Amino acid sequence: MDRAVKGFQTKSILFFTIALMLCLGVASFAQSGRKPQGQQGQQGQQGQQPGEKPVIKIETREVVIPLSAYDADGNYVDDLTPRDVIVLEEEEPRIVTSLRREPANIVLVLDLCNDIGTFKNGPSEYLHSSEEGPKRDKDMPVWVKPHEIVARPTPREFADNFVSRLSPNDHISIIQYSDRVQLIQDWTNNREQALSSLRSKYRIGLKARYHDALMLATEKLRERVAGRRIIVLVSDGLDSASRVSLSQALTAIKRAQATVFVIGWAKALREEIGLTLAMMQSQGMPGVEILGSRRKRIAELSNYLRSLDGAAVELRDLAESSGGEIWLPPTHSELSSSPKTLVKEIGAQYSLAFLTERKPLPGLAGLDDTRSIQVFPARKGLSLHSRNNYYVGDDGRH
Repeated sequence: MDRAVKGFQTKSILFFTIALMLCLGVASFAQSGRKPQGQQGQQGQQGQQPGEKPVIKIETREVVIPLSAYDADGNYVDDLTPRDVIVLEEEEPRIVTSLRREPANIVLVLDLCNDIGTFKNGPSEYLHSSEEGPKRDKDMPVWVKPHEIVARPTPREFADNFVSRLSPNDHISIIQYSDRVQLIQDWTNNREQALSSLRSKYRIGLKARYHDALMLATEKLRERVAGRRIIVLVSDGLDSASRVSLSQALTAIKRAQATVFVIGWAKALREEIGLTLAMMQSQGMPGVEILGSRRKRIAELSNYLRSLDGAAVELRDLAESSGGEIWLPPTHSELSSSPKTLVKEIGAQYSLAFLTERKPLPGLAGLDDTRSIQVFPARKGLSLHSRNNYYVGDDGRH
């Protein structure tokens, strides 16, 4: 354990020692029969009788946050206890009341916007065809052109793999977004029902209402009082048609106490779009400027790639600040197979509960605020991952 953790342990011990001494002092004072000085017959505040000792009440509440634990080799830890962690809220020690496993309430959010083409549907066979193999030619009949039938677009394949691996105790709701935000499956723990909804209601579009989809996801999560609240987001993080802003959506996620796991498109699309741009630019005549629709298309794809990088940074911040994770698979096949790792990560999470005072902390206006939290390991070789703040407002869970 490093010096910082030892310092926090020392601070915790001192804090609770002082609190214990104060409690013992108050009890001793009460048992001695002494009463505070004051004029006889004077009425105290709030119905206090003359000569009675003032009573100080401290109202507490339990806060629950998600927590992931790993050993020195990066494996999940299954035997975590309250003694193994130290919690600081606004740099003040807090009492850990429990560490438990809870079922998950998961909203799966699928980005089905094809505004730049069909790059999200699957890898381009033409771009990845070998030089020795048959080539496509505009003069070749369609029935002799090399092709491969794609049974499911990549987002559908991901969703099917994810739903099929869920624990029977977990509940899922599914949202897809493009031109519209659609709830295609309300809460259920019936995997076959969820898979059926994906088969019958999966629809792509040309716009992206990403922020609106996040807002709907938080509304669905707030319906679930018991269990962990999780958003699984498959997205490029770009928006073109939402009614709400990104800041409004992020605030809603914080208030819903949701953990966000992100499967991002940045690496897989960069590969596909980069190959397309290289092919389009190679078809131009040396020394001759590319004009017309091809020039417009090159500019469109180049602008998208620039936006993709910034969106990936925002997605990483969203995942890490909420206590979740982000994956950026480099290929379509790795993206569609990522649910195996994702489901394991979700299943390994603990729910950590600690006590805090309901009254506002010094310098804070009221309960409607955000408090910083830090969770440190108190066991050798232990690594922890959790959110770095939580919303204090009442969300019906405490």
